[in-house]
Amino acid sequence: MIKSFRFFLPLTGILLLAGCSSTQDCNPDQAGFFSGIGCSVGGGYQNRTQNLQTQLGSEKQNAAQKQQQAQQSYQQANQLQDSIAQRRNELSKIDSQAWAARQKLQQAKANHSLTSKELQSKEKQLAAYNAKRAKVSTDPSAQDLNALSNILGNM
Repeated sequence: MIKSFRFFLPLTGILLLAGCSSTQDCNPDQAGFFSGIGCSVGGGYQNRTQNLQTQLGSEKQNAAQKQQQAQQSYQQANQLQDSIAQRRNELSKIDSQAWAARQKLQQAKANHSLTSKELQSKEKQLAAYNAKRAKVSTDPSAQDLNALSNILGNM
């Protein structure tokens, strides 16, 4: 009986010490012998595994949301670039029309085909176009394009 008591007493002590260890901080990388036994017996490792799996699921969901937001931002940027390119093309066409109007005005001056009043009116419109065009950036708004077209349309 004493022999079995000698064996049973240390085992009971180990189990008591293992039971006293906290199961909240069950980290296998940082666990000692007694806390490892306590975490195994007390379910601390299982709780930690469940918490980590829950956290992983949450992080995956966040990553998916961020990916979706990035995709939407990418699409918006592409749409804006297309819009800017379209407006730049329109501005280029308007500039070509202005150049043609200048050429016609110079020919009219040389041929004396316009009265001085008509000539002054056309020069005034061309000056208004040049003033407005000087204020328009390389990324014109739709309003800027309409204003420039209207000025040239009157010529």
